[in-house]
Amino acid sequence: MNDKVVGTYGSHHAAYHGLAALRAKVNLKEFHKKRSKYETMHPVLNKFIHDEKIQAHWDYITTFDPLGLIAQPPTMAATTALMTIPELDKILTRDGKIVNEDGTINVVKCAIDYVWNIPALASRLGFDEKEMRASLAEYTQNDKLLDTSLKAYYPPVGGVSLYFLGDLASLHAPATEIAVRVHDACCGSDVFGTDICTCRPYLVFAIQGAVECAQRGGVGIIAYFQKEGRSLGEITKYRVYNARKAQEGGDRAEKYFYHTESIAGIRDARFQEMMPDVLKWLGIQRIDWLLSMSSDKYDAITDAGIDVMQRVSLPDMFVPKGAHVEISAKIASGYHTDVIEQDSVVNELRLLESVRGRCKLIYARALEGKTRHLALDVSKLPKCVDFVIKITKENYPDLKIPFHSRWRHFDDDDVTAMESKWSCDAEEKVRRKLDLVFVSVLLDAGAGTNWKYIDHKNRVLNRSEGLAMATLNMFKDGIFF
Repeated sequence: MNDKVVGTYGSHHAAYHGLAALRAKVNLKEFHKKRSKYETMHPVLNKFIHDEKIQAHWDYITTFDPLGLIAQPPTMAATTALMTIPELDKILTRDGKIVNEDGTINVVKCAIDYVWNIPALASRLGFDEKEMRASLAEYTQNDKLLDTSLKAYYPPVGGVSLYFLGDLASLHAPATEIAVRVHDACCGSDVFGTDICTCRPYLVFAIQGAVECAQRGGVGIIAYFQKEGRSLGEITKYRVYNARKAQEGGDRAEKYFYHTESIAGIRDARFQEMMPDVLKWLGIQRIDWLLSMSSDKYDAITDAGIDVMQRVSLPDMFVPKGAHVEISAKIASGYHTDVIEQDSVVNELRLLESVRGRCKLIYARALEGKTRHLALDVSKLPKCVDFVIKITKENYPDLKIPFHSRWRHFDDDDVTAMESKWSCDAEEKVRRKLDLVFVSVLLDAGAGTNWKYIDHKNRVLNRSEGLAMATLNMFKDGIFF
């Protein structure tokens, strides 16, 4: 295999392999070609990589071998593990399934080494292949990159680790909720907790979100990329830190990116367009919660054809004192800033304005043919209306139609009094009545024989009648607005 690729198996560890082989007087390349008889394959991931529906997403992948788990030599490996996050020790619910009684978190983790498909990657990034090969050869001093017959490249860079929380086997079920954090490594913050950036606080916050998603029956995914200092490296990062601190006026947001550009020549070398490969490898088509403020990451994911339903920013309370300059600079440059708290999300989604707004979005997507689970054919609507009118006239020729179901449970005087206070047109009044009926019916979960509601007229109402009047009064009091 090595004579057909550029670079060396082991990528950024290859130099250590060379020294170790010399000291041990062992040909490590021979060991790279075989597997231990005790090695096992993670059953769910093994099933994934043999699933044709998931493989259908792999044409997009350009940065690693999607069959790396079973390749020879392997460029992926997965195992189970226990994760311990001190900041979450007193926060997470210990359910005995996702979070154990001792506070440890059950995870599956998968390590991936890069194997770049040079022609495909050049196309993805919009580069001329020969120019890209020449630039890579110059900066890595590897002239084999100029050989266009060699398509695969072990780049001398760190790979990515995936951490899965929850039932991975349910990942592709339509109803499975998915939370994702794509995180670029920051040793100073992630490992040592230095306070000049938000990396570890956001990573911990995202792990909490992933755990809670898993505990709701979903799957949480943390993708940890070895891209220290925006792939510029720690030396450049520390030089930038010094310049920011030493400048006249001290560290400030408006000069945040200036110093990186003046020292490194660019502000970022990460190429987020390459990042979604790990999500495509898993066959992910929708992310319910993207725990990221980065517009670059969001754009890369959505450009890869993955729907993002909600983005979650790091709440201000988690931003370290020394990191406010960074967070202010990122927000000013276009990072996402809507802070989403779970309770506030639930409360917002209960508002009738939100229900209407979401319904309009679904209707618009259905008109465009972009919904996965339903199809809308508005050409059939007139025929449906004609049918309803026909049946109605046949059964109620005088058009005196009795109220059905829920409306019979409401107090007519209360509804009339409520409607008289509305200073809106007749069409809007109909909308509001529909809002009332839908919410009231959906909240009628069956209260049982012992439940009762005492209304403002001191009447004792049971079952659906009580629930109806309770929701009517809640509606009148503005609880759903």
